[in-house]
Amino acid sequence: MKINVLLISKMERNIGILRNMINDEEIFIIGDTVGGSLALDKIENTSPDIIIMTLGAGDTDVLSLAERIILHRPRTFVILVAEHLDVEMMQSAMGVGCHNIIELPDSPKEFSEYIKTVYNNESLRLKSFDQKESLLWSSTVISVFGAKGGLGKTTISANLAVKLAEKRKKVALLDLDLQFGDIHIFMDIEPKDTITELFQEVVTPNIDSVRSYMAVHSSGVHVLCAPRSPEYAELISAEKVLSLLTLLRSYYDYVIIDTAPTFSEVNMTAIESSSLIFFVTGLDISILKNSKLSISLLESLQQTDKVRVLVNRAVDMSSISADDVQKIINYPIWAKIPSDYKVAVNSLNRGIPFVTGVPNSKLSQAISSVADKLLSGATVEKEEKGKMKIFGKKR
Repeated sequence: MKINVLLISKMERNIGILRNMINDEEIFIIGDTVGGSLALDKIENTSPDIIIMTLGAGDTDVLSLAERIILHRPRTFVILVAEHLDVEMMQSAMGVGCHNIIELPDSPKEFSEYIKTVYNNESLRLKSFDQKESLLWSSTVISVFGAKGGLGKTTISANLAVKLAEKRKKVALLDLDLQFGDIHIFMDIEPKDTITELFQEVVTPNIDSVRSYMAVHSSGVHVLCAPRSPEYAELISAEKVLSLLTLLRSYYDYVIIDTAPTFSEVNMTAIESSSLIFFVTGLDISILKNSKLSISLLESLQQTDKVRVLVNRAVDMSSISADDVQKIINYPIWAKIPSDYKVAVNSLNRGIPFVTGVPNSKLSQAISSVADKLLSGATVEKEEKGKMKIFGKKR
């Protein structure tokens, strides 16, 4: 593979930074320019595969040039690189049709991987248009669900989303605890908009309009927050959630849904639309009682093939051990998340997911293990005696 890249920036310093950040034998810098008519001539003469442009606050001329390229040269892909990326800048970029906008990565390797990912994804999209290929879902939608509140669903959802984003995956985090969702607190986000504003202000949403209502976490996770007040929950119908998930899965590699601990119509829509259900339980007899009932209900709804049981705060300090859980709920354990109250609470109070703030903690390692399982495509199926067997991902 050979990717020809043209660099565009009004500042020579930025051109130098971009050149130093591209160090890969498959990526060739075929030139650079300051923009304007000179850039258009350069593009016409060199026909680059990718154009990388630097974007600052208020750079309307850069956005205008990006729009012209996207409209008139669909086989040349545009990447916008910002020193500091904010929501307004994201919305402006998406408004001209540019989906590939990032802050400058920390290392040349990360930048090169991003360039290759953009090239491969955009090339595949054009190929699909040319060959009129049927749509195949490549994304994974995960509902994080539990039979009671306080099980740590939101903690798992937030940290798993960040960990997958660290693996250079496009991740959406959706807070469907519509009355009392607080994913924004875990992510230290003060959202300008929520799912309420999205459905109130946009009659027929598309992926661009949906993304404009999402907050962008520093990790790269795109977050659609729950309503600001419980009474707005009734404005979100199951039909709207189904439409939203269809849009999200068309763009993101992973869609993580933090759910409320109820079998509401909205939750059931999310569960039925999911590729996987991360069923969170704990070492408490009342939790396990509710968990067993919930598993039975999911079985009656023919959803148990998606279920992956996660035992949170799995520490053998009581009469019930983590290994007992499998026997009590009659379902195999897929992962165990250890108990570390100090790390979890400090992470919440600081608004910094522990996979970022305390990456070497046992909690972070457990979430990393879950992310690695997802990325490897491992699945768990139930056998006759409640034992676990790991298979490769079904095709």
